[in-house]
Amino acid sequence: MNNKGMRLHYHFIHVITRPLFKFLFKFQVFGLENVPSSGGAMLMINHASYLDPIFIGAAVKRNLFYMARSSLFKPGFIDHFLRSLNAFPIHLGSPDRGAIKNALKLVDEGNLLLIFPEGTRSHDGSLNKAQDGVGFMAYRAKVPVIPVYLEGTNNALPRGSSMVRLAKITVSFGKPINMDVYRNNEASREIYSKIGEDIMSGITELKYKREMCKKGRYIIV
Repeated sequence: MNNKGMRLHYHFIHVITRPLFKFLFKFQVFGLENVPSSGGAMLMINHASYLDPIFIGAAVKRNLFYMARSSLFKPGFIDHFLRSLNAFPIHLGSPDRGAIKNALKLVDEGNLLLIFPEGTRSHDGSLNKAQDGVGFMAYRAKVPVIPVYLEGTNNALPRGSSMVRLAKITVSFGKPINMDVYRNNEASREIYSKIGEDIMSGITELKYKREMCKKGRYIIV
């Protein structure tokens, strides 16, 4: 899809999809000011549903790119549809250098990249460990790394389900992680692992704040 096509596609998402989501799913977005309005950045998001990229795309006001497992790119309509959403394939199970190189190129060119650090969808909405390679990309990218917590998509379309149900969905964008403490050190597997842990800790903190907010004990600003 060319740049004009992508602009029209995301214009459609914000003009049509977001208001529809607000009506059907009581869709709310918190902390959007933490997402830079220009320049490359990585959004690190928990993964619970096939709906996740669609709701993140509706939440941000920029073109969004993301990786999806290669087995989803079935020839024909599905392949075309995924690529129209700026998805590109990654082979799971072993390091996919081509996909990682493409991801780093996209953020280096000033694009916004969505990454699911857990690698696959959660069965029950719980958070899991970051996959190998996430810390490497965050270290090498030299762009802001932003934790994001998406809540409710596991209720709207849980893993194993083919029917979308109405459920309240919220997106919380956290403040960028201080990557200087890592990037000022020499690259190593230990550094990459610590970055992955820090990313998941940032998402966990946002989840906790949402839980406290629902109990009236915390207000997300």
